[in-house]
Amino acid sequence: MINDAEMLNYILQSAEMGCRGIKHVRDGKYNRAMDEVLCNQLARYGKIYNTAGSMLKSLGEDIHRVSPLARKMADLSATRDLRRDPSGSHIAEMMIKGNTMGVNKMAQHLRDYDRTDPNITLLAKKMLDVEQTHINEMRPFL
Repeated sequence: MINDAEMLNYILQSAEMGCRGIKHVRDGKYNRAMDEVLCNQLARYGKIYNTAGSMLKSLGEDIHRVSPLARKMADLSATRDLRRDPSGSHIAEMMIKGNTMGVNKMAQHLRDYDRTDPNITLLAKKMLDVEQTHINEMRPFL
């Protein structure tokens, strides 16, 4: 079972990785419409990140960000993928893959969460909804 602090830290880390991924691909060459969508997605992740962080602080728990090694590996992978194909359609594909992984992992964590706090459960479900929304928003750019 996953407790409240573990679940909140997982939500926070998922939002952090989403922000990092978007910031990484926004340097690519694509159209203005995609940039607007990515900016909106970045804002959604930021809100979830801040909410999870505030909830952790109110519980008196430490915030555990994504490890430097995981961040570096994700950055290297994204850089390699963008070097191979910097097109907007490839960026959309990369974002969809990342969001799909986020949906799958969040669903697993939600299943393992002991659900003692309905607000944390609600935030986790919101994260799931955000990830699915992001997938749907990227599909037109494929």
